[in-house]
Amino acid sequence: MVELLIAMAITSIIMLALFSLVGQSTDSYTRTVRAVNTISQARAFIQFFGRELSTRLPGTPMIHEKSTSSGVVEASDKIAFVRAISSDEQQAAKPGDLNLVSYRVAFSQDTTSTVSPKLFRAARNPALTQTFLEPPGTPAFPAADPALEEPIVANVLGFIAKPRFYSGSPPFLTDWTATSPQNPSVIEVTIRFIDDSTAQRYKTRAEWDRLASAPRENEKQFIRTFTCTIAIAK
Repeated sequence: MVELLIAMAITSIIMLALFSLVGQSTDSYTRTVRAVNTISQARAFIQFFGRELSTRLPGTPMIHEKSTSSGVVEASDKIAFVRAISSDEQQAAKPGDLNLVSYRVAFSQDTTSTVSPKLFRAARNPALTQTFLEPPGTPAFPAADPALEEPIVANVLGFIAKPRFYSGSPPFLTDWTATSPQNPSVIEVTIRFIDDSTAQRYKTRAEWDRLASAPRENEKQFIRTFTCTIAIAK
């Protein structure tokens, strides 16, 4: 009887150890999958953004500004520029080869009780783009239009798209503004976001702002930050 109890105790210890190892392996696998998914999403966005910049129409305005929102997440960069569109992108109903695109971070409703921040892209048709270009001076960032905007990155904690240009001798990168003596040469892009699974924990703007500004130690592992410098077409 004593031998049986000892055997059962040893078996229980071994089973607990095995369950612990399996649990750790599962957690590790889940974290790896989440990391791979966010890396893929970031890479896809940066490639897409870079392709759009490569078709920017030289000599047209570039608008870069910070959001005036009081929230931490929405106080991200906003950027807009005009690009030339290829013949296969053109629409017979809306003729023209220019396209004003803009990027901004904003919250949108997910369910009746939850909201989340997303990076939105809006593309204006050639007629609206021409209207944007006609007034003299530096145009303002185009007004938000839910009918045109589409989310391209979800669960965004921050977005920076900083135009810079080469100045001095030897040349060095300097922050660009609308009054700079020359056009921007590159855009330094930084985007921070979390995966969809982790995002389910956060329901309100206040929770997202707290995560963006003061994440807890156990939350930092879920935040991914990606930075890239992209050359601008001239």
